[in-house]
Amino acid sequence: MGFDLTGLNPTVNKIYPQRYNDIMNKYGKDGWLDWSMEIPEGVKNEYFELKDQYQTDNPGDYFRNNVWWWRPLWDFVCNTCDDFLNEKDMEGGNYNDGRKITKYKAIKIGKRLSENLADGTVDMVHRRYELAKAKADVHNKKVKKEMDKISKNCKSKHGDDLIPANYPEPYRTQWKKAQNKEDWTSHYPFNVDNVKAFATFCQQSGGFQIS
Repeated sequence: MGFDLTGLNPTVNKIYPQRYNDIMNKYGKDGWLDWSMEIPEGVKNEYFELKDQYQTDNPGDYFRNNVWWWRPLWDFVCNTCDDFLNEKDMEGGNYNDGRKITKYKAIKIGKRLSENLADGTVDMVHRRYELAKAKADVHNKKVKKEMDKISKNCKSKHGDDLIPANYPEPYRTQWKKAQNKEDWTSHYPFNVDNVKAFATFCQQSGGFQIS
């Protein structure tokens, strides 16, 4: 699962090369490849390469994070931009429901993030996340060791082909209880480069939609 953000009126720094237009004229439909057609693998690869290059040249066109990266980034945005983002804006960033952020607000997000990058706020938050992740990793190693011990005891009595969902009692309950101790902090990274990329996207997106 991830979050895909598309610019509503992105700044175009560089247009597609003619080769992209040729591919779309032959294999495209409604702005996308027509997957009902038989498209040579080489053409598919070329299409995606040209698409990636276009988005690199025009960072306001598209931005994507998986759920693990997006949650900390959007939390940071909400915490630092709550003076102009309303509750529906902030809540909308937690779902793939198509919430639109206006051009005015997108530019303000980009500027605010750029200020946070310049004054060291982002670096400070990054270090905080890294410290929390390190602590979580130590904790989770202990949890993993406990889970492995339960699995070993179960399989020694009931066979090696079992998976946790099929463990007989009391092992299934013991394993699930141990698993619930996992600290999910370690799964949510906060990265300076990701903030930079999002700030640039916001400033060049012309407003964006979250889906």
